[in-house]
Amino acid sequence: MVLAQPELRAEVETGRIAFDPPLEESQWSQASVDLRLGFSFTKLKRLPGIKLSAAQGFRSLAAAGFWDTMELAERDPLGNRQTFPLAPGEFILGFTYERIRVPRNLIALVEGRSSYARLGISMHQTAPWIQPGWEGPIVLEIMNNGPLTVELTPLDDKPCQLTFFQLTSELPPRIAYGAKPGGGFQNQRHPIRPS
Repeated sequence: MVLAQPELRAEVETGRIAFDPPLEESQWSQASVDLRLGFSFTKLKRLPGIKLSAAQGFRSLAAAGFWDTMELAERDPLGNRQTFPLAPGEFILGFTYERIRVPRNLIALVEGRSSYARLGISMHQTAPWIQPGWEGPIVLEIMNNGPLTVELTPLDDKPCQLTFFQLTSELPPRIAYGAKPGGGFQNQRHPIRPS
């Protein structure tokens, strides 16, 4: 069962679902919430001849520092909004501005929005599920599949939406996300480095 806006608002009011900072009224949709783009952008470096094992996860990647991270401010020294130009074919990791807490009786699905998809921008590659017990910002796996450079503006852009589904039963704490060693992305501050 997908939660509609009235049920979503009720879950937020009780504190079972949490958004930090709180959502603005313009972020509420019929059966989802739009999330704002954060200020951090991470790009993997092109290193010819280097091979990585996906099975080993980020351990080898994190140890070697095969990435560059850019932290934008809301405005530059002249007062202009700072943006990130995403070139055609470019892949970056970004964060949502909001930190999210998903209760143990729900699972959330993060998806891109049609206005971005029509420019060729995808918001996740293969990891749309936000598991029960999750806490923290959501990493967006952003790819520009279109022919034009697209400027991404933190706070102004709302590139993804989050939908919540009711589970058949509430998970016990021992199996919720973050309870086992594999939950290393809980409360993450960087999309590659372990918290």
